[in-house]
Amino acid sequence: MKRHTITAVCSALLLALALSGCGESGGEAYEAAADEIALQIQLSLQEDIGLLLIDYEGGTSAGGGGTSHADKSLIKRDERIIYTLSEREFDSPSDVENLTLRFTVITEYVDPNYENVYPEEYTKPAGEITLRAGFGESYSVVITSGNADGYTAALAE
Repeated sequence: MKRHTITAVCSALLLALALSGCGESGGEAYEAAADEIALQIQLSLQEDIGLLLIDYEGGTSAGGGGTSHADKSLIKRDERIIYTLSEREFDSPSDVENLTLRFTVITEYVDPNYENVYPEEYTKPAGEITLRAGFGESYSVVITSGNADGYTAALAE
């Protein structure tokens, strides 16, 4: 019984880390590796959130993931998050030339899951961005507003 509990706890921690992309960063600039696309996401929200989900679609490639804190604490309303997409996630390098990113905010902390199925009352779309991306490049995204007014994701100027 003890072994099953340890296995379950380890699995949950690995899932939380897998959903965390490359995690957070302070104010320092992030330089994307040659085989990745880096999203520097600045939150400018009215309240802290539980999770941030990012789905992508380009060419024949599609997928998604997200980020949360492994300690189950809320993501701070003004946090800066670095999220990366690796070249190996795409069928072809040209799939990123017309890349659509969809952002969804989960307003309360819920244990992350690979199906990205969360309680409807906590699930709030933040919109989508389409860009001509390139590997080795970094893109700044800002997510604004809050639960009361709705969330909006946009490329930062």
